[in-house]
Amino acid sequence: MLKLNTVLNVVLALSVLATPAPHAEIAPPDDKNIAMTEQQVIAMFYQRNLDLIAAHFNIDVAQAQEVIAAAIPNPVFSFNISSLSPEIFKNSNSNQTALPAISPQLSQLIETAGKRRLRIESSELATEAVTFDLQDTLRTLTNAVRHDYYTLLLTQKTEQMVSDNVKRYQDILKVNRIRLKTGDIAETDYTRIEVESLKVQADLDQAHAALKQARAALLLLLGWPENKLDIVAVEAWPKATPTITHAKQEQLVKQALERRPDLQAARIRIAQAQKMLTLANRLTIPDVTVSAYYQRDPGNYFTDSAGVGISVPLPLFYRQEGEISQARVGVSSAELVLTQTEQTIHSDIMQALAAWQGADAIAQRFETLVVTRIETLRKEQEFAYENGAIGLLDLIDAERSYKAMMLDYYTALANRSNAWADLLMAYGEEVKR
Repeated sequence: MLKLNTVLNVVLALSVLATPAPHAEIAPPDDKNIAMTEQQVIAMFYQRNLDLIAAHFNIDVAQAQEVIAAAIPNPVFSFNISSLSPEIFKNSNSNQTALPAISPQLSQLIETAGKRRLRIESSELATEAVTFDLQDTLRTLTNAVRHDYYTLLLTQKTEQMVSDNVKRYQDILKVNRIRLKTGDIAETDYTRIEVESLKVQADLDQAHAALKQARAALLLLLGWPENKLDIVAVEAWPKATPTITHAKQEQLVKQALERRPDLQAARIRIAQAQKMLTLANRLTIPDVTVSAYYQRDPGNYFTDSAGVGISVPLPLFYRQEGEISQARVGVSSAELVLTQTEQTIHSDIMQALAAWQGADAIAQRFETLVVTRIETLRKEQEFAYENGAIGLLDLIDAERSYKAMMLDYYTALANRSNAWADLLMAYGEEVKR
């Protein structure tokens, strides 16, 4: 059963995760551009995300339900006054007004058949399931943070590349302006360069807008921290863990079935539903109410008297059939959720692994075959144009090809990073900090 110290351990673990690494401290808030690593962003997310803070309240509610389930029924005290009459009663010796009778009574409900113990065990299981729900919320929301972080990094790289391209065209325009004055090139060629430069400038404007949108999406998950509106992602794409990427699909599925918090929560809820079914069956056994009273009646021959009593409801017409049927449905529903979760894990691993393998193959192909060659080709084309070996259209085509290839390369890196994050989420493993 999950005790209070288990919950405290979970909270402590979250606090540890929320602490930045010693060699990766967050930059001071007065810096204009706050450069943050992926781990630092996730740490801030653990501290500030409103959805995550709200999820912690569910544990508090579950703990309150434990207190309610363990509560013992309070005794009932009653005080009766009887024999109130305006008549005057006289005894054999003297005239004396009879006093009213008083009768204090105390009743206590005694639960039978271990019902209270079953409620306690069920509430403890519920708290344990809610704790795993919190871990599952962490799993999914952390993945969203990673995706937004990689999107920000992609937009930064895109803006940087387009900005460099704008400067390159400005240099080309500057050189060709001189060539135009000397009659070395035709005015139509210079106009083409100007038009292409304007297109590149428009690309830069779009890159600026995309960067602001990506930054806003990430800041929303971080709860809009003060003085960090110029957050910058450190240019470091995540590295995959070979023990995960090189494992077979069957191994990953088996390990995910052991790690995933949503599956653990589903298993615990089956145990909880079974406890509730047992409790529903025990409800057919009546509880006993024991009472004791004392009576003082001056008008009776025996002035003082006392007594005890027992009351038991008789289950003659209704024997908790509805509660038992509802509890059986609860067990069946919990078992169905477990089966669905297991199937979902199989599907998540299969899809995430396939996506990672495809994205990794594309990124590696860019890194080994394309990036270096396209950079070399662009420099060769620029050198050839400066020396009159190729025309203006060939130069523009080379610049366009370079821009398109580099954008595809950065997109491939972002896709591989997102695929890695999805594989971690499917596997149920957090990146080590």
